[in-house]
Amino acid sequence: MLRYYSIITALFAIWAGCITLKMHEMDEAYQNWNEKEWHIDQYFSRPALLVRFINTKCFGDGSLLLYFIRVAFVSQALNRVLELMEEADKDEEGVLLPKILCNERARMSLKERVDDFYADIKSSTTLTVTSKTLLYIGSYTGLINHHGLLKMGMNAQVQNEVIKEPIFIVSPPRTATTILHRTMSLDRTRFRSFDFSDMNVPLPNLVARWDEEGRKQKGEEGEQFLRSYEFVYPGIVKTIGSMHTLTPLEAEEDLTWLDHGLGHRYRTLFKLYPEYCSKKKGNNDGSWGNVESKEVVEYRYAWLSMIMKIYQRVDADQWEQRSVQDDLPSSEHPTIGLPWIMKDPNHAPHLNELLAEFPDAKFIFIHRNPADIIASLAKLYIVCISMDFLPGSRGSSAKEIGEEAVLRMNYYTKGMIVFTREHNNKLSSPYSLHGNSTSRIDLHFEEVVRDIPGSIIKIYQQFYPERDGPSDAAMEAIHDYLKRDKKEKQVSQRRSLDDFHLTKNDVAFADYTDLFLS
Repeated sequence: MLRYYSIITALFAIWAGCITLKMHEMDEAYQNWNEKEWHIDQYFSRPALLVRFINTKCFGDGSLLLYFIRVAFVSQALNRVLELMEEADKDEEGVLLPKILCNERARMSLKERVDDFYADIKSSTTLTVTSKTLLYIGSYTGLINHHGLLKMGMNAQVQNEVIKEPIFIVSPPRTATTILHRTMSLDRTRFRSFDFSDMNVPLPNLVARWDEEGRKQKGEEGEQFLRSYEFVYPGIVKTIGSMHTLTPLEAEEDLTWLDHGLGHRYRTLFKLYPEYCSKKKGNNDGSWGNVESKEVVEYRYAWLSMIMKIYQRVDADQWEQRSVQDDLPSSEHPTIGLPWIMKDPNHAPHLNELLAEFPDAKFIFIHRNPADIIASLAKLYIVCISMDFLPGSRGSSAKEIGEEAVLRMNYYTKGMIVFTREHNNKLSSPYSLHGNSTSRIDLHFEEVVRDIPGSIIKIYQQFYPERDGPSDAAMEAIHDYLKRDKKEKQVSQRRSLDDFHLTKNDVAFADYTDLFLS
């Protein structure tokens, strides 16, 4: 018996030694790949020890685990959502929910998206085992949130809410949209907005926009959410923060709401871009899968509208509850009638669909020479995929990522060009380029970063010519934020076109520069 134990111990020691050696080789491969291709400075970090152990494929390539998650969790969550959608669809008048969110086509499309997401993750030769697992778990949590939010939306009072003149910042990434969005959202007497925490951990409790204390508590949930990622990928918040800061109590891109509506993560789809490229067989327009088809885009904006209406109802209901609990005289809640201020670069290719859902929307465009954006955009992709991609795998090189950034930028700019030319040709359209209307404003990147408070005042003057500008309290909050942001700002990652094997000719974008920058 002792002999068998000795043999087993020896075999285990050999196995452990092989795995340890493989972990060391993978660590070295990542370091070498970073030095050769990614060039992530200062904040280049590696996953936790257990994650690196799993990524050696010591327990397989993750297919069995993905299958288990699908059978035990995702399929059940999907079925619950489909049943709720079918229930909503029985309301023939569409009082409880717009048909686009629950009819048979919506149900089929949701199932197709979730199934395709599973197939793309499973077949990926680029993603690590851990990355595949976490992305697919994200599909499960998205479906759980989908069910809860859809149930809240199935309410006549919610559907009767009116979204008035929302503002959308619709420019490509790396054009100062984040700093403008976050500073304007500080004027809580003029706008409603969503924080990082609202979108990433929405349930079980939604928080009214006027409830500052409740938003702080929700921010603690957001901190916990970020800590869970730090546990798996130590340093990931700083790594991403070197290009785009993640702060629980600050306004964030509304694309995160789409994670829940689509049944999988929209904001991380670029991690599957090698799969999308191979499917297109050379006809790559820069889009990411069927989630950017016209049909799904229209669904996405109907979903976003429902979320905004839910929160408007929450504002009213929680104010009434507080008045009853505290025995206060009845009054209108502080955010009644306030417009939303939203931001997402992924609106740029779909402006007509966005306008169809929000016909009185106001658009803010910030224009920057694409030649100055591409390297920054490609570097953003790199810091976001550095924990997920296998070094040397398809799609992981600087050249491939640079090419994808060019394609994606073309996707953004083409949408803006088509929309603008179309409205320039319409008589008296408020969305034409030089209309000086209360529905559209075009700013230059240089003027925004040079004077953010001045740019905000300019926006107020053009959008609300008969109203006062930002209050003294709002301007004080904006200036305090800018001082704090400057003090806390991390060192940005170095990047250049040469890093991505691109030339000035590759990033000329003549149609865009002629229309918006000449």
